[in-house]
Amino acid sequence: MSEQQNLFNSLISGDSKGILEIYELIYPLVRKYIKNNSGNEEDAEDVFQKALMHVTTKYKVSNSEPVSNFEWYLYGICKKMWLKELNYRKKRQKNSIIKDISDEKWAHSMAIALLENDRWELYQKNFNLLSDNCKKVLSLFLKKYKQKEIAEELGYNSETVVRQRVFKCKSKLVKLIQKDSSYNNLKGL
Repeated sequence: MSEQQNLFNSLISGDSKGILEIYELIYPLVRKYIKNNSGNEEDAEDVFQKALMHVTTKYKVSNSEPVSNFEWYLYGICKKMWLKELNYRKKRQKNSIIKDISDEKWAHSMAIALLENDRWELYQKNFNLLSDNCKKVLSLFLKKYKQKEIAEELGYNSETVVRQRVFKCKSKLVKLIQKDSSYNNLKGL
């Protein structure tokens, strides 16, 4: 029986002396490979243990033939397991980054929405302090009515009067907003 078959049989039978020999012979190769490929000692130990369990389970379940070069067979299994683990970690990291980005986008959107809401409340509060006439003029202006239509709607003599009223009402609203205590809080944002 060759040395490779003895190693395989030691693993399957649970012979501690043979298993120790497997560790001494094959584990250093696996550890070197994993450390050279983004892993550490703990990763190498985990992969090696899983590979030993895999070989033992596979043999006992399928009663397969012993492999001719057990050393390279076990090393190949460890290598495949480590590559799968790296792919898994890469996907998990990518998903985590995507989640972080979407969390950031959501937080940013919420902050913008809250800020816009605060600004809208400031505008509404001060808009309601205007005279009824200014409210009507600005409402029609903001609804994109033409100056001629506003003049007809409100009974003004000309479009020039509408322009003057819009200017004066906008100026009043701006002054009211700037005097409001919450304006200074929102101005810095």
